[in-house]
Amino acid sequence: MKTYLIYFSPGGSTKKTLRNIAKGLINTEIVEIDMMKQENRQKKFEFGQNDLVLLGMMTATKLFGVPSQVIGALKGNNTPFVGVVTCGNGYYGSSLKVMKKGMEKRGFTMIAGGGFIGKYSFGRGIAENRPDQKDEAIQLKFGEAIHKKLFIGNNRTLHSKIGIDWPKEGSFSTIKCAIISMIPGLGMKLPASWNKLNFDSSCIKCDKCVNTCPVGALSLKDNVVQDQTKCIGCQACVNGCPKQSITIASNKLIKSVENVAQYRSKRKEPKLFI
Repeated sequence: MKTYLIYFSPGGSTKKTLRNIAKGLINTEIVEIDMMKQENRQKKFEFGQNDLVLLGMMTATKLFGVPSQVIGALKGNNTPFVGVVTCGNGYYGSSLKVMKKGMEKRGFTMIAGGGFIGKYSFGRGIAENRPDQKDEAIQLKFGEAIHKKLFIGNNRTLHSKIGIDWPKEGSFSTIKCAIISMIPGLGMKLPASWNKLNFDSSCIKCDKCVNTCPVGALSLKDNVVQDQTKCIGCQACVNGCPKQSITIASNKLIKSVENVAQYRSKRKEPKLFI
């Protein structure tokens, strides 16, 4: 049996989480597929009933990024999968339910899932060092439980009921998330005007942001140029810049991040379903 780690991980937390879970899976070959790469999202990957897929993506009420491209590149044949979503010390929303439904349409069967905590992509200081050692221990045990369930017990039934993790950031936020959850589709994205970035003079033109961008929204000539029509606001460039030369320019997004920050100082633990 092969185990495939498939992830869209702009900040690296989701990738790290999947790798930690995989440490609990014994005697299986691990294959990684990075969906941050456009060429991978344009391919078609097919899996058998004896494969295991761990799918990891970030969440913002629903799946965030390019979920239709990621899930659309995958085809299962009664293939067991584990759904993993990461959030910045907040809530995993309806993302796991959305992922389960989308993957089942592609021939997969969810056997386990989890909402995990990782560094908040839109601002510094929130869940900055997560996943930490405590998270890693939980992730390892989750992997061991999956191993026992599937590899030893050949049990492919998801016994836990996945609910919606409503935000604790005020009634307006809850109502907004409820409305977003009812909109058809796998994911959500920010308005294009919210994605505008500033590039300051500390930029060393290392090209890392251009190479990191999953949708080709940045180019480097004399200075970094952003195409807001392509940008999905994943913040991969912001979080990956070695000089912290890239910052959010949208006042609306800045205010939204400030509102979020006041509710996310308290540590939140992962939520597991198996």
